[in-house]
Amino acid sequence: MTESKRAIANAADRPLNPDEIGWDPDDAPELDEAWFEKADRFVGGRLIERGHRPGKTERLVLPTDLVERFRAGGPGWQIRIETALKEWLREHSDRL
Repeated sequence: MTESKRAIANAADRPLNPDEIGWDPDDAPELDEAWFEKADRFVGGRLIERGHRPGKTERLVLPTDLVERFRAGGPGWQIRIETALKEWLREHSDRL
């Protein structure tokens, strides 16, 4: 470890300056309403809600009892709902 890296490591109780962290905090994006709408939401490191991604996904309101049946199967429940809907559409395309 070089002397400058050792000095930075030993000064953990002081704030780092932009040269030490490699970017300028003033260059960070503005955290406006649009930014938060696109942001994923985490609680305790666990993804609880994906941010809105125009053209890629849509938000959908489903009955709680239906969603709970998929959630009971564990992680990946959103993908299982998507798969079930796609399968239904293939089998019942005449009903649309």
